[in-house]
Amino acid sequence: MNKSVSDALDVVADSFDVSEWSVKVLNRTKDRMKITFKLSKDEAEAFQSFQNQTKPDEISEDKFIKSIFFLGLTTLEQNLQQSIAQELAKHAEDEDIIFPDEESKETPTEE
Repeated sequence: MNKSVSDALDVVADSFDVSEWSVKVLNRTKDRMKITFKLSKDEAEAFQSFQNQTKPDEISEDKFIKSIFFLGLTTLEQNLQQSIAQELAKHAEDEDIIFPDEESKETPTEE
C-alpha cells in the first residue's frame, strides 16, 4: 500500500476505536455487495441520536445511511488525492510531471 494512502487511513483509524468493530463484506452476484457493521450498544445509541437529530423526515433510514457512507467515501477519496499530490510534489524532480490540479501543459512537438 502506498505510504500516503496508509497515512491517510491512519488518520481515520486514529479518530475512532476500530479495534472492536465487526464488519462483514459479502460479494454478491451481478457486481453487488453487502456490507454489515455490527455496533456496540454505545455506538448504536450514538448513531440513533445522530440520526434523530440530522435525518430529514422525508428520507428513509436506508437512504440516509447510504448517503453517510458515500459521503465518507468521497471525503476519504479527496483526502487521499490531496495526500498523493503532496507526496508527488515533494518528490518531483522532473518538470514534465503534470499534477491533477494543474492545467494541461502543451508539450513541444518535434519539427
